[in-house]
Amino acid sequence: MDLKGLRLNNLSGFYGGLFKVWGLLRKERPECCGSLFWLLREPVVRGSRFVCGVGPSLQQRLCEERILTLGQVVEVCGPRLAPAAGLASRLSLRSVRVVSLLLQSWRQQLSQSELALIAAHCNGLKSPEDNDSFPEMRCFPDLSCEGFWFL
Repeated sequence: MDLKGLRLNNLSGFYGGLFKVWGLLRKERPECCGSLFWLLREPVVRGSRFVCGVGPSLQQRLCEERILTLGQVVEVCGPRLAPAAGLASRLSLRSVRVVSLLLQSWRQQLSQSELALIAAHCNGLKSPEDNDSFPEMRCFPDLSCEGFWFL
């Protein structure tokens, strides 16, 4: 989760502290997700895997339209994450090119097996199983952070 630009001062002390500690950790996950359930729930806004690198205004539009997960993007664009015109019109954007670049970047971050899982889901051949275990994640102290000056 990308904490840059997140206003923590509106949160309670507990949650503000929790987010600060989370920011001091370096998270590592396997590139491929074998679970359709968790793949469709992968965040596309402020996530750690899919980077919304085309600017904060597009990220804000995604938040306003409540398109926050890969599953919601797939509902709008289909299993190939194309064409971009549908998502651009849903976000009320005139620039289909910018949305197309974003979708292309997300498509490149997905493995072939993940694209096959999404296609099988959209074709009705596979459905998400909510009892799938959470994908593996490893956390390490990020010694390059400002918070570790005391070490």
